[in-house]
Amino acid sequence: MSKESIILQQSEWYIMEKLWEESPRTIVQLYHALEVDPGWSKSTVNTLLGRMVDKGIIYYEDGGKARQYYPKVRREDAAHAETESLLKRVYQGSVSLMMSTLVKKNALSDEEIDELYEILRKAR
Repeated sequence: MSKESIILQQSEWYIMEKLWEESPRTIVQLYHALEVDPGWSKSTVNTLLGRMVDKGIIYYEDGGKARQYYPKVRREDAAHAETESLLKRVYQGSVSLMMSTLVKKNALSDEEIDELYEILRKAR
């Protein structure tokens, strides 16, 4: 799977966050981690795991009594692909347009502005 094609559905993000947090995990461990928030049943978790294996974003190994699930993509790669997708869909690929929108809506704290200055300084 190429890094550019890693676009996760919201439901897949829930599972991936749990797998990035700790791997491997069994279906029962994932179910217990997701039964309250977002409130999924074991069958929902099982269905999503099957789809995610088919998509190539997770994999499993048979271990003892239960399959052990692992992430197949790194969080950084998924976040990068999502960011690129957002920029293309909403801001016509323009980082400056996105930043302008955030600034106009007062969505950036002073701390975040300082962090952005530091990021841009290092980029030069």
